[in-house]
Amino acid sequence: MSNTPKSAAEKTFQENFVKELQKYKWEAPEFLNGNKQKVTVADLVSHWRSELNRINADQLEGVELTDNEFKQVMAKVNQISNSYEAAKILAIEGSKGKIDGIYRDDNPKITRKQITLTIFKKAEVRGGDSSYRIAREVQTPNHNRFDIVLLINGLPLINIEQKRTDKTLDEAFGQFKRYYRDGEYSHNFMAFSQMMVITSEIDTRYFATPKTIEDFNPSFVFHWADKDNHVINDWKKVIEQFLMIPMAHQMVGDYLVIDEARDEENRRHMLMRPYQVHALQAVEGAAFGWDNAEKIPHGGFVWHTTGSGKTITSFKTALFLSTRAGFDKVVFLVDRRELDNRTSENFKAYAAYEPVSVDDTKHTYQLKKKLMSATNGIVVTTTFKLNALVKELEEAHDHRLADKKMVFIIDEAHRTTMGQMMGTIKRYFKKNGLFFGFTGTPLFDENKVKGKINEKSEVINTTEKLFGPMLHQYTIDEAIADKNVLGFHVDYINTGEFKSYDDLRDQLAEQMKEEHPEWTDREIERKVQEMSEVEVEKQAKKTGLLVYQDETHIPRVVEEILNNWESQSQAREFNAILTVAYKDRVIAYYHEFKKQLKERGEKLNVAMTFSFGSENDPMPLDPQIVNEMFKDYAAFTGIEFVAGDKKHGEDAYFEDLVERATRGGSGRNPKNIDLVIVADQLLTGYDSKRLNTLYVDRTLELQGLIQAYSRTNRVFGSKKEFGTIINFQYPRMTEEMVNQALKLYGSGGKSSKAIVDTYQTAVKKLEIKVSEMIPTLPDPTEWQKIEQDEKKKEAFILAFKDAAEQLNLVEQYYEFKWNDDAFGIDEHTWLQYVGAYKNLTRKPGTPPVISTIHPLAGKTKLAGTQVIDANHIIKLIGSKVTSPYGVQTVDRETLRIIYEQIQELSNMGDHEQAQLLKEFVDTELVPGNLSSNLNFDEAFEIWKADKLRNTVIQFSAEWGLDSELLAKAVNSYSISKPDVVPYINELISSVDYSKATNQTAGNLLKHNMILTTKLPEWIAETKQKYS
Repeated sequence: MSNTPKSAAEKTFQENFVKELQKYKWEAPEFLNGNKQKVTVADLVSHWRSELNRINADQLEGVELTDNEFKQVMAKVNQISNSYEAAKILAIEGSKGKIDGIYRDDNPKITRKQITLTIFKKAEVRGGDSSYRIAREVQTPNHNRFDIVLLINGLPLINIEQKRTDKTLDEAFGQFKRYYRDGEYSHNFMAFSQMMVITSEIDTRYFATPKTIEDFNPSFVFHWADKDNHVINDWKKVIEQFLMIPMAHQMVGDYLVIDEARDEENRRHMLMRPYQVHALQAVEGAAFGWDNAEKIPHGGFVWHTTGSGKTITSFKTALFLSTRAGFDKVVFLVDRRELDNRTSENFKAYAAYEPVSVDDTKHTYQLKKKLMSATNGIVVTTTFKLNALVKELEEAHDHRLADKKMVFIIDEAHRTTMGQMMGTIKRYFKKNGLFFGFTGTPLFDENKVKGKINEKSEVINTTEKLFGPMLHQYTIDEAIADKNVLGFHVDYINTGEFKSYDDLRDQLAEQMKEEHPEWTDREIERKVQEMSEVEVEKQAKKTGLLVYQDETHIPRVVEEILNNWESQSQAREFNAILTVAYKDRVIAYYHEFKKQLKERGEKLNVAMTFSFGSENDPMPLDPQIVNEMFKDYAAFTGIEFVAGDKKHGEDAYFEDLVERATRGGSGRNPKNIDLVIVADQLLTGYDSKRLNTLYVDRTLELQGLIQAYSRTNRVFGSKKEFGTIINFQYPRMTEEMVNQALKLYGSGGKSSKAIVDTYQTAVKKLEIKVSEMIPTLPDPTEWQKIEQDEKKKEAFILAFKDAAEQLNLVEQYYEFKWNDDAFGIDEHTWLQYVGAYKNLTRKPGTPPVISTIHPLAGKTKLAGTQVIDANHIIKLIGSKVTSPYGVQTVDRETLRIIYEQIQELSNMGDHEQAQLLKEFVDTELVPGNLSSNLNFDEAFEIWKADKLRNTVIQFSAEWGLDSELLAKAVNSYSISKPDVVPYINELISSVDYSKATNQTAGNLLKHNMILTTKLPEWIAETKQKYS
């Protein structure tokens, strides 16, 4: 926490928390207790030095590190820029963190001139030689104070921030963020921090120490939960299950994932979430037979919903088992024909700092060599490749591999698990092989998969029959409740194939009359009226009354998509997938998009992709189509592909498209893809946070539906509150299929958390929140009336935030359109409330508060009014002034409009600039002090510069500062780095106390201390006002 003294309740909570930790192998030495004496980060460094000497006694040959040697160690530590870089150092050589290149001072007792020091080891169940200590109330050089720091071998790996029960954990999160901004976790000893924990007596959460200040994202802050996914809030239970030893050590060791992604912005370290840890432990228990009385090892499957990080869980499980004794090899099986570069790169990114070889073998003889080699490790290969090898081995009667103890981890286990290949592989390795499947959509009897007959004449048609019992589950509903994946907003659009369900009923009645002349009109009427809308659709489809004809249907779908593109993609920041049945329809849609875009004179980066000649669709594509597709793609990406070329052909195109599609829409980069049209590609296993919409013009069912919809459910932040699914065929039949799928994989239909509020419900909630906000500030332009009343101000801010968050959600619906009556407020008044919020929350000298409002393109522009900002007003005045006698003047009516616009600027949240403009108009324009030789905007800038100069001179005189140096500091100051005052040391050194008009401090030392705190505030406020 900050340096505010703790209350009695806070002290008691901390004391009890530490006592509880001591029950689970944590020590709380008095010399690290900041409640008893001052404990600083420097004290933690000294303690670490003694730990280094202890852990490295052999390496140091009994001679402890000298001051000079430890100085070398700290020089390397101070080069660590952030927690991610520290994670890589801690993970070197199988999580034996090392610092190398330390040169020893001359000493007759030592033989090694240069040494490498061990700083971290993986957790050992029985403790090993690791030490676990608690430091309390640790003071930093920046005058901050950490509540609790958990030290493993002296390293400050876990930071805990505690809050009173009446405070929210958001405050603790904000506190860590402020520490980060103050430089507490960069280029210093605290950069070793790997996990942050925020806790009160009723709530606890954790997150990986972020890499940068921009990486603080509340979406990646997690609760701990038990193995049944029940959230644990009781702090004692959190300690017992999560912060105890060895678990806490494992969280920052075994259960930490380093992602060495290709793009710098995606590189980070992550901590596994509770359900991921429980799944890994369940697989470990099954592999060693710890989970049954007979201690018999067995296989099984893990059901973790799509989008919840299943691939990381399965891969980390494979890595974890590969380092355990008892297995010759761990094989990670990917269900594809070829291991594409993207998959291979992903695994290599996760394994860069692990003691394993990720081997994407090209030939079966290489795969055999890898599997036969004595080195323990993990081999990543495909089901196809392993199946081919097994067939070769069986034909040669070679059973050497079958005798080895192998563990197989199968990702996306719902795919070929029912195919012949998996059966062949399992049969060969049945003696010693253990098989574990990971899937987001396991196959049950309800999926009605045909399956294969095994050698015991059993039909293998479910995931359980193939792998064994379910070891852990985490359903879509649980994931949404935990905010680990997003829900779906599913829309069903009738593109005009039928007028209404009543009209379809009439047509069905006519048909019945013709087919059954013996039925009376009343009988027919009763039959059609008893039908539900879904039954009407089914009957109309069956009898040919409801048919989707591509000639008319495709143009209507494309028109619907294009009409809403800018708003749905949020000014092309996000992108979308359109999935249709059959290759020919993909091509037809592609051509229709090109045609309509040309007619509209618009540009959209549209691409299509297929399973190029795969086993499911062996027919090759028309070369003309491929050439057209490649040519169009090159036009916006600048990358050229050649049809049929092994290196730069269809496979390379697909890999580039998949990678490029994850980057979001063309609003982020003109070379990005806005829309991908597919038949079956990208509907499973494709992971992109910047995909927010799936358009569907085909039938999807059960596992296929959940897999496809889940492409849109990755958590991103407040701009993406849910994934949008828009269906263009058979509205009620599709809705029924959605409900069936959710019943199987969530908790069913309308009650499932997977479906977010309808638009109408979301709007109703907004109206309620707006009606609750308005009484807290009936007139938003009178915000100054509550500025000094903390209670009223807080009531308004909380009510406004609630309404703003709900509006942010409403804006993301496909149907969104501003509606004064439904929302309970008109758009202009809403923007005035935004302005009031900005004015009330902006602290002088800090950047404007980023609220939860994200104006969407074309959606929140003022109807019939221009958005007012300072530049707009300056241009307006400049265009209205006249210069009859060499002096700029305005008439009375123009002056009235100018004052109105200045007031509007204040209402919109820029009160400070409005005040400045009004002063300039009153003191310079109205009295006729402005020469006609200057443009109005130039005159305003000169006047501001003059005001700034006078302000600097006044402040310099008050504090005895060098005014030129202060002016230089103000010019160099950046609002984006509010805590950095340029030339601060030179400024303090320049103080001449005898010349200062303010001598209330009494002496130079106190004067400088007050100035040191005053200066950052003054410089920030001044820069913001006059910049």
